[in-house]
Amino acid sequence: MAAAQPVATGGWVRLVPPVVRDTAAYLTLENRGRAPLRLVGGETPVAERVSIHQEHREHRGGHVVLGMRPLPHLDIPPGGRVEFRPGRYHLMLEGLRRPLQAGERVEIVLKFQDGTRLRVVLPVEMR
Repeated sequence: MAAAQPVATGGWVRLVPPVVRDTAAYLTLENRGRAPLRLVGGETPVAERVSIHQEHREHRGGHVVLGMRPLPHLDIPPGGRVEFRPGRYHLMLEGLRRPLQAGERVEIVLKFQDGTRLRVVLPVEMR
């Protein structure tokens, strides 16, 4: 079977105030191969951890409660794609080692279960 082929397009990292220790990264991730692809996390020099999160809404007592939950992995089928965007999935950069600056470019290495690693470089933007 042919190997999975991850391709990342677009993308950005959310600018947060200097006192905030976590931020989110967004991009589109495609599997251009013929084998399933399982994203299991990542790493970056600017944060202690990179994890996968999914935003969700719950209805409680007549109110909408917004939240997010960590995911242990995210599967992308052959020929499939996943959009990491506000309100859906994001990569959580936890424990920022320093404040990020608008316009700066952040390197993130995405890690997959099969050992594949994909390096992306994303701009820091205020959106």
